[in-house]
Amino acid sequence: MMKKLLCALVILTAVPAFAQDREEDVRIRMHGPVRAPMPPMPPMPPEPPMAPPSFGIPADVAARIGLPQNLVQKVQDLSFDANEALIGLEADLKRAQLVLEKELRQPAPNEGTVKDLVEKVGRAETAVRQNRVGLMLAIKKTLGPDYWQKLEAEMGPMGMGSMQRRILIQRRLDGVRGAPGAPAAPGQEREEPKR
Repeated sequence: MMKKLLCALVILTAVPAFAQDREEDVRIRMHGPVRAPMPPMPPMPPEPPMAPPSFGIPADVAARIGLPQNLVQKVQDLSFDANEALIGLEADLKRAQLVLEKELRQPAPNEGTVKDLVEKVGRAETAVRQNRVGLMLAIKKTLGPDYWQKLEAEMGPMGMGSMQRRILIQRRLDGVRGAPGAPAAPGQEREEPKR
């Protein structure tokens, strides 16, 4: 009996040792270099509404709508003049955005300075938009209502919303989301930045 008791005792003490959870050696293999998370990209500036093509009206479109050569030349001259002015306006906008970004990246940005810089960026964006819309209106006036309607029928609406929609779609195709605060395409809600 003592022998059986001793065997039972040995078995009972051995079983818990086998029943304990074993630590498994788990290794995760990562292929390729490990990359640190990228800081968020600064928001892209909203694209200004675009007027008809910057070089004027394409020759094939002008021929299809029966646009006289003198009007084609006037539109081209208007486009070149507006685009020349646009170079400086866009440069001013980029400078204002750069100064704002620099201030925002300071360890303790000055709230008053940031507000002033945001105003400056807004004025520069407005100047760019005024240039583009001004060009569109000048072309519309030069062509008159009949040719303008024919041009819109041929190329699609030249208003502010249609070109912005194309820009937003292109941004998404390029893998870049539309800028926070950028105008949304008609029928879509505007994306607000998360705070």
